[in-house]
Amino acid sequence: MPVARCRILTRSSQTWMPSFILFIVLLTALPVMLLIEWPDAYDARLFAALGLFTHMGLAACACCLPGWLCSRVAPLSPAATPLTLVIATGWILLVLVNMRVFQLFGFHLNALVLALLVQGGLLQQLGLTTGVWVGAAGAALGLLVLQLLLVRHLQRVQRHRLAPLWLGTLLPLAVATQGMAIWFDARGRSDAMSAIQAIPWAHTATARRHLVDWGLAPADGTSPQATGKAQESALLNARAPLQCGAHEPLNVLMIVVDSLRQDMLGPEQMPHTFAFAQHAWRADRHYSTGNNTMHGLFGLFYGLPALHTNTMIRHRRGPELVRQLELHGYDFHLYGGASLQGARLDRAVFAELDAPLHTAPAHVPQDRRDRHVTEQLSSAIQTQPAGSPFFGFLLLDSAHTPYAVPTGAEKRFLPQASAGDHLKVTRGTDPTRLFNRYRNAVLKADALIGSTLAALESSGLADRTVVIITSDHGESFNDLGMNDWGHNSNFSDTQLRVPLLVRWPGRATGVQPATTSHMDLAPTLLRHLLSCTTPIEHYSVGSDLFGTLPPHRPLLVESWTTRAVRFGDDTWLLRPYGLEARDARYQIVPGATPSAEVSAALVEQMQLPQALGSAGAPP
Repeated sequence: MPVARCRILTRSSQTWMPSFILFIVLLTALPVMLLIEWPDAYDARLFAALGLFTHMGLAACACCLPGWLCSRVAPLSPAATPLTLVIATGWILLVLVNMRVFQLFGFHLNALVLALLVQGGLLQQLGLTTGVWVGAAGAALGLLVLQLLLVRHLQRVQRHRLAPLWLGTLLPLAVATQGMAIWFDARGRSDAMSAIQAIPWAHTATARRHLVDWGLAPADGTSPQATGKAQESALLNARAPLQCGAHEPLNVLMIVVDSLRQDMLGPEQMPHTFAFAQHAWRADRHYSTGNNTMHGLFGLFYGLPALHTNTMIRHRRGPELVRQLELHGYDFHLYGGASLQGARLDRAVFAELDAPLHTAPAHVPQDRRDRHVTEQLSSAIQTQPAGSPFFGFLLLDSAHTPYAVPTGAEKRFLPQASAGDHLKVTRGTDPTRLFNRYRNAVLKADALIGSTLAALESSGLADRTVVIITSDHGESFNDLGMNDWGHNSNFSDTQLRVPLLVRWPGRATGVQPATTSHMDLAPTLLRHLLSCTTPIEHYSVGSDLFGTLPPHRPLLVESWTTRAVRFGDDTWLLRPYGLEARDARYQIVPGATPSAEVSAALVEQMQLPQALGSAGAPP
């Protein structure tokens, strides 16, 4: 009797699983279809549709495989259905969560995101409330019940079951789509290759070099390989130290407001910062090196494109700027409203420092964390020993999602969205209320900037301190009408263009109209603060902000998943299949090819400078 029952269970699982797999495919593919930028060409559309169907189909088969194997082993057969349902539920929820992440930020869930969730305080920055977690748990339970009802129905009703034969089409279709990917990649078909970017964790094959050798693809197509690996071996040789010799160098106070757009710098929006700007040097067209905190701050300190972030993290190598500041006896006061470990500052920018990275204790509410660290930094400045230079760093997190506005803070911009509304936005959402909440958060950050500057003045050190105010990246509120919210989703001005204000004792004020970059700050400080005579090109890709600058220049910029070259209003995205041009409104420019200037800058900025490349890893 037990043997007969096991055989019935085995046959049952074999008969309902093909239909159940199709259900999973539909449930995971339909949301992804909404994210795909469907191309105009029919062959590219076919490629995207087949790629989506086969990828989700094979993933669904993988979800059901453990349950099917259990059904083949008599002692394990009772666990076949529960195991299948649990794995399928997890997969569906993962795809839905990933869809939302991709929709908001433009990247798929990856190992870096998981690391930030565990170590970097990303959950706190996302502003996930108890209600969100309860809703997610309810959705998971509802999905599990729905699948259970479907399986029970399929077990009872013969006519609704699909034959297993259709599963045999997935492997041939997968081979066909990989073949199409190889062909489209070799032919430079950016419309086709761009369409599959929204498919989560999909990878395509490439054989362009062989097709060129066989005469089946043009030899002059653009297919940049932005891996950054070629220069890594050079990091193992001896260091060539910079030649610097500053006497009685000035203090430095750097204030970075997370997610601060360039257009926020105005008398009504940021009164304290605007007043500061009237007596400072200002870059009018300044760009971050990335559309997220890690890559933006990397360029700010290293004077290099953020392409090299992982190289420096792997070798635990800090920037020349911090190293020289330490050699010149600077004290370091490093504070962040959000965890500085979350931006990998502990593993890159400050990796070679013994100075502590301060943030607010866990019991401090999120909307009070910036004020806490501001007060701590102000106290450190007030007690700074005379005659000892300091480097102060303050990262204000207020303007980052969920746009923290304390209950008692001034709310100048109304109506204001509620906390957590940034998780509910869609393509059709009116951005006014959420944008007002962001502006009120910026207003709060401005008040903290004002109190920090006041503390510096009262300390008597203002006349001996270089003060820098900037941001790591900007913030979108569907400015392009492409469902672009937050940051890390594109390289438009709203996400890359940020303020840069420098008040330098003894230097003239003014406005710099030329294109400037975060990569320019470190070499400027090394040259004019620490009197480094080593040519800038030996250790940086940036320029001297106080020197002669070209009106426009190409800039290599980075996100968590891709990179691009910004040149004027144009953006050249580096795809696996080549360069994809976007205009000022971030629309694809068909058939565009980069100029020689852009191509040369791309090659130059993807390589570490020669002297820097011969430097060694820290002992």
